[in-house]
Amino acid sequence: MCARLDTTGLLADVTYAVLRGQTEAGRERLRLYRRADGGAWMTMDGDWTAPQPGAPRALYVEAHAGADWGIESLVMRLSGPEQRDASFRFEGVLWQGAIQTGLATLDRAVPFRPDMLVSFDSIASAMLAFRRLALAERQERTVDVIRMDLSSLEPAPTRQQFECIGREAVTTMAGNFDAIHYFSSARHWWADSRGMLVAATGYRLLEYHWLGQ
Repeated sequence: MCARLDTTGLLADVTYAVLRGQTEAGRERLRLYRRADGGAWMTMDGDWTAPQPGAPRALYVEAHAGADWGIESLVMRLSGPEQRDASFRFEGVLWQGAIQTGLATLDRAVPFRPDMLVSFDSIASAMLAFRRLALAERQERTVDVIRMDLSSLEPAPTRQQFECIGREAVTTMAGNFDAIHYFSSARHWWADSRGMLVAATGYRLLEYHWLGQ
């Protein structure tokens, strides 16, 4: 179900450690590409130490976004004790697609508007959200979100609050950054001037390669 990507237009290749407390419990590698039509796509490869038996151990994501950073389509592959594949896209007034399990194909559709966000458990999802919202310093917004459940890949509507705290200097293993500090989902996030997340609660930046102009 995962498409073969044209890797021309690669803008960024970034790797994060996923933390459980102060212990590294996995990694996420994010690659951002420029689309010829002005939009972007992103891939994310995540591998984790399962916190409990039966929990997912790996997630692969392809997210395609328009020029406004709104997600237009999403492909996900969840690996672990069981494998699930999901493919969803924005069609008219619906976020619709299918989830493939080892036993069946499950068709799903939920109401969707162009101003809504799509969220999933990854630093890649947060980066797309902050780019889309483009919050000014000290601005807060509560927005409608389609949440993709990490265990089932089922979509469900919810609401989520985002806050821009302000500019701060951030020191990481991959370098020093002048960043913008955000808060959402009980986590703190810091993005650099290009919109790439360089620090976050539960993550540690390991490698940062910017290849764009």
